[in-house]
Amino acid sequence: MKKIVLLIGLLSVVVACDKKIMEKPANLIPEDKMVEILTDIAIYQAIDGYDPQKLTTNNVKLNDFIFNKYKVNAKVIETSNKYYASDVEGYKKLYSKVIDNLQEQREVAGVEIEKTTGVKPVDDQ
Repeated sequence: MKKIVLLIGLLSVVVACDKKIMEKPANLIPEDKMVEILTDIAIYQAIDGYDPQKLTTNNVKLNDFIFNKYKVNAKVIETSNKYYASDVEGYKKLYSKVIDNLQEQREVAGVEIEKTTGVKPVDDQ
């Protein structure tokens, strides 16, 4: 009897982990747009970590930038992020796309730096 209860409990956990925890929100940001938003947030945070004065000097605020560019608000981003995060494997794939976007933009920036300065950027990977 204990084995049957244990088996049923184990199967319940496996089935529960396989499904999204959240219902799909009505105003869900499409995945490709969410990748773009998360990419922009990562770039902003990198600039803020490297040279916070640059953002202050240019009066760039993350919320204003994201909200205006993508025509979304904080609640929609939060709800969409929670929804995507409720599927761990799907969220890993989504973030893999963010990393790919960042790498792509890094390469483009490197080409521009080399054109402008004549110096090839150091690739520290």
